[in-house]
Amino acid sequence: MSPFVILFITAIFSFALRSHMMLKLFSLLGLLVAGYFLGTPMELIGFESSSGVVLFEAILLIVLAAAILSEVESINITQTLFIGTASLALLESHTLINFVISFEALSIISFVLVSHIDNRSAATGAVKMFISGSIATAFILLGTALYLFEGHMLNAPIQEVGVYGVAGLWIMLMGIFYKLTIVPMHTWAADSYAEVKPSHAALLSGVAKSVAVIAVFTTFSPFLLQELALNRPVLIALAIITMTLGNVLALFQKRVGKILSYSSIAHAGYMLLAFVAIESSYATTAILYVAIAYIFMQTALFMLLDRVGEGRSDLTLDDLKGLGSKDKLVALLFSVQLFSLAGIPLLAGFLSKAVLVYAVVDVDLPIVALVTLLNSALSVGYYAWIVKHIYFEDASTTYRLQSVRVSALLAQFILLAGTLYFGVYAASIFEVAL
Repeated sequence: MSPFVILFITAIFSFALRSHMMLKLFSLLGLLVAGYFLGTPMELIGFESSSGVVLFEAILLIVLAAAILSEVESINITQTLFIGTASLALLESHTLINFVISFEALSIISFVLVSHIDNRSAATGAVKMFISGSIATAFILLGTALYLFEGHMLNAPIQEVGVYGVAGLWIMLMGIFYKLTIVPMHTWAADSYAEVKPSHAALLSGVAKSVAVIAVFTTFSPFLLQELALNRPVLIALAIITMTLGNVLALFQKRVGKILSYSSIAHAGYMLLAFVAIESSYATTAILYVAIAYIFMQTALFMLLDRVGEGRSDLTLDDLKGLGSKDKLVALLFSVQLFSLAGIPLLAGFLSKAVLVYAVVDVDLPIVALVTLLNSALSVGYYAWIVKHIYFEDASTTYRLQSVRVSALLAQFILLAGTLYFGVYAASIFEVAL
């Protein structure tokens, strides 16, 4: 039995459980059983796996377990299970039709997740996400139609293409990049991630984006390699503009959710570097490494933000003042993940960026590598600004941060373990292949 089937059955039966504690235990058991069967094929046409995909699926299940441990609303636990199910299908998609269906399934489940609205801000974020998602889907369908018009089959990996095929696949990529928050298709994310509940943003920005970027890389690699002379300049421009704009705009934000949202946009630019260096033997390792590091870091930060603010999405830097004196453990957990995002050594964020830069240098693009390093240095500014408010400012008198429950702390320790482990031990990633 495949992990996909187990997780799907777990998600379906979770509707029948009324007790929040029983639902958590049942969901965690389902994830544990799915993990036991990792590597078992789905036995459906068009789905395949690899050692790299199996590794990332294992990490995905761990992160989903942490999200469920931290969650306080039953409906969100069920939706987390469905997001995990769609993610497994997307990661193992081997044909274009399976990729499109799985990608859209993950998008639809994400829409359902943010439709759980309890305030005006969440409603605004959900509407913006739905509108942008609809536009992106239209691009993907139009590109698919052009690809078919040239005579290609959807029930196979991407084949050698001509003019219409190139146009179709690039239109598809524009729709996909819309959802991956690549500039100029990024504006919705800056608002949506910061306005929906932080626990929802953790799944959207941390989990879904990491899953999608690996699936896009494995699916579109043949096309990107075939038309390298055309594709590389466009990808370089998109990567540099995305990382730079995301980092610069993050410097001027006061809401913590906004800072993390623009940081997420900047990291989409970093991820795109693996596509730029796709002919390098280090590119697959780089995309896998950055996705693994990112899913731990981004999910942990939004989950912590959710717990200290009791679901509020409008926490500001002033609200975090004095957290270091009020709750030293939470402050430490928050700071370590921020330092990892900034690329501080001995944390997963550092090595993942290092491999990305090495892959770019390997294909003889030193200027792009230099721009990446400068952007990483720039990002330290706003991450350090958050840490300054946490440790070196007097406690806030306008808002009292909430204490974090034991189960949520356990979830944070799980995510911290991933950030630390992959920060010092890279062999497990270099030994696998997508």
